[in-house]
Amino acid sequence: MAVISLTTDFGLQDEYVGVMKGVILAAAPASRIVDLCHGIEPHNVVQAAFMIEAAFRHFPPESLHLLVVDPGVGGKRRILFAEAGGHRFICPDNGLLTRIAQTAGLGPIREIANRRLFSPRISATFHGRDIMAPAAAFVARGGDPAQLGDEISGDAIVRLKNGVPQMGADGRLRGLVVSIDRFGNLITNIGRDLLDRWLRDNPKQLFQIDIGGQLTTHLHDAYEEALPGQTLAILGSRQTLEIAVNQGSARDRYQVDTGCAVTALRLTAPGHTSQV
Repeated sequence: MAVISLTTDFGLQDEYVGVMKGVILAAAPASRIVDLCHGIEPHNVVQAAFMIEAAFRHFPPESLHLLVVDPGVGGKRRILFAEAGGHRFICPDNGLLTRIAQTAGLGPIREIANRRLFSPRISATFHGRDIMAPAAAFVARGGDPAQLGDEISGDAIVRLKNGVPQMGADGRLRGLVVSIDRFGNLITNIGRDLLDRWLRDNPKQLFQIDIGGQLTTHLHDAYEEALPGQTLAILGSRQTLEIAVNQGSARDRYQVDTGCAVTALRLTAPGHTSQV
């Protein structure tokens, strides 16, 4: 019984998600489909790449993760089958595997090109239904991935270029907001390891974050360390830096969106206090 996670930018107001599930279940009825997320911002490959990397390890080994965030649908971009970290992935070749490649390493990768496995009629706008879902069903019912298509080099797939935080020679830590959750928390790509190195001498020291405005704060251990309505910085469940407002929305406060630059600067002068 295959476990298949499904991540898309389709939302839930149209039939797209349900149709993809129907295609999978018609061909592999024993599959167990998990809706990981259908609220990816339209065309936001960076958000989806970070989400799947944060989530896939929590699934059973050999789970199949189907990602359909596909701004190049109908074009010349490839569709991939990949193995990594004891899991399997099907997605467009548009950078969705970047974070997984960085943290888990990629095993064999194949281009899904065997048209005998596709739907008889292929829409130019819905490869999730007509190519990726049939391929997922084929793998889920025990099909040999070698029949999907030829193996390709991991060096040949598309990698995101704007998803790597940097610690500059000027002492500043630079990253991006890669996702904003339902609570309005700004989830960045600045991970625990990098932040620990940046703050290794004094993890409670004050720092200033430029994110659509200025904020002076320190790294908090829990939301309750800030008063209701105060801004705080915290390591979230993904073990990346998040900017939040206790019982409020950092997105509303700072009026920023995904892709916004985040710059942190150490403050060593005495007398600074947290601003809200």
